[in-house]
Amino acid sequence: MIIHRIHAENVLKYTSLRLDDLPERGLIAVTGPNESGKSTIGETLCFALFGRTFSLDYEDLDKVIHWGRTHCSVTVDFTATDGQRYTLERFLDDSGNHSARLARIGQEADAEPLARGVDKVADMVYELIGYEYEEFIESFYLAQREITTPHPHSYAVKTMAGLVTLEYCANRIQEEQGEMADAMEITRKESVGLAKQIEGVELDSDALPALQVERADLNSQLDGYNHQLSSLERASLDYQDALPKRDSATQGRGIAGFFAFLFFVLALVAAALWVLLTQYPEHGLNESLHELLPGMPSDWPLYGAIVLAVLFIISWARRSSLLGQMKQLDQVGQELASILTELTTDTPDPVTANDAEDQDPATATDPEVPDQAQRIRLSERVAVFRADFVEVREGVGREQNLLKGLIKQAQERAGQLDEAIAQEQTKIAKVEGLQAMQEDLERKNAERQNQIGVCDLAVELIQGSMREISHQFNHKIRGLVSNTLPLFTENRYEHLQIDEDLKVRVFSSEKHDFMDLEEISSGTQRQIMLAVRLALSQELVGRAVKASQFLFLDEPFAFFDQARTRSSLKVLPDLSEQLNQIWIIGQEFPDDLHFDHHIKCSREYRSLPPAEA
Repeated sequence: MIIHRIHAENVLKYTSLRLDDLPERGLIAVTGPNESGKSTIGETLCFALFGRTFSLDYEDLDKVIHWGRTHCSVTVDFTATDGQRYTLERFLDDSGNHSARLARIGQEADAEPLARGVDKVADMVYELIGYEYEEFIESFYLAQREITTPHPHSYAVKTMAGLVTLEYCANRIQEEQGEMADAMEITRKESVGLAKQIEGVELDSDALPALQVERADLNSQLDGYNHQLSSLERASLDYQDALPKRDSATQGRGIAGFFAFLFFVLALVAAALWVLLTQYPEHGLNESLHELLPGMPSDWPLYGAIVLAVLFIISWARRSSLLGQMKQLDQVGQELASILTELTTDTPDPVTANDAEDQDPATATDPEVPDQAQRIRLSERVAVFRADFVEVREGVGREQNLLKGLIKQAQERAGQLDEAIAQEQTKIAKVEGLQAMQEDLERKNAERQNQIGVCDLAVELIQGSMREISHQFNHKIRGLVSNTLPLFTENRYEHLQIDEDLKVRVFSSEKHDFMDLEEISSGTQRQIMLAVRLALSQELVGRAVKASQFLFLDEPFAFFDQARTRSSLKVLPDLSEQLNQIWIIGQEFPDDLHFDHHIKCSREYRSLPPAEA
């Protein structure tokens, strides 16, 4: 498959992307800084061919649409494995409408396209190019990511090796074996149970109703515990919220009371002075006051008494208001005290008689019951707002731990009851028709045992074939990598070992032994991994495509130095006779390198080529 033209509207970064007259052979460079839209070209191509991208699956496909736009479209012209040219159109809008159309270039305009619709186009594209999305991203398309060893058990690698069909057959047979084995085990247990019950299984008719009644009571108990827990938590938070308010109200009430008393006394003094000045002018104290306050009118104490009386009324009203606020806040404390008192008197012992009989001593964990005297003392102190934050938190925390422990015990008991109920129901179901079922069960097990033996032989034969095919595939990949690696590493590394899990080791002439990849430099590791990936690409071309193929590598040399980059780019065009069109993405490349086509991206561009070009 060779790409000739890409036209896209409102796809990812670009509002317009037009790449025409792309060379069928050679290197196509795409350069630019980070976030300049280089990877968008590869993701646009991936979206056009398969209806998804490497970074966006079908659930997030609407994110392909350029930000702020309502729809996007892309058209790709390509040459397929049959040598014919085709055009593939794809459309997507923000309402989830997704359409595709595939036609042969050169056919009449009014002719019916080869395929229309997402599913039919996907089937036809597979027939034309020879691979699906999974194989594409594991071979011809290297997304912007770390180059790692392909997973040996991935669908793409198994497809390249020709193991998918055989593995499907083996898995299906093993699934059938598992189903038959499970069925035999169930039947065997049923048969044993039937034999025992035929001898005389006695069922207690009262057992199941008693268990169900206990289970219903336990549900009510759990509801009560949960209600108490939520009420306690709410009341505790309300108390902690009210505590500083009540302290403030208490302090304010005392201050208001003090000023009320002070203003009352001063008002009485002022009134007494006024009476003295007006009613007893000859009194000796009048002369002293006139000497002390010369020129003051005789009724000034009256006005002072009035003002002080008003201040007394205001202070007394403030005191009364704060007293009412304290009474309201006292209700919060009384509510928490009431809940604590209820817990003190109503909370049962953590372990009941049934628990003691059924609970496993090795796993039993009883919640700690708070000290009774301490609980009563906390309730009394809370009722009069004498308990501080720390005391309330600790006391409520102990009660919460107790309730949570009781809930946990009740839930464990509920599980035991559910299991017991299920067992009783199973027993009741089994007692009906025991003798008639036993012979039928034994006959079915005999037939299944014979089928399992046949399946064992079939799986053994298939797995032997898969091992041989896998060995041949690994041997071929090792040969392809050994041909490619010296070109990438300037003949420093030539021999590789690739095991059944595609783990790679490289031969060191200095150590005269094979080394793991962790023992060599990161740059050399990436060269080796790139060689392995290109070998997989060549194998897929030879096995499925069998025609010219493009290769899209998104920043494969991101961590290469310039020497490695230069040597790798020089050998890429000569790797394979069929990997003819190679796209290379990078921020920049050495100036002395030649590219058959160079696409330059910029962060400022929203269209490519730029709109002003």
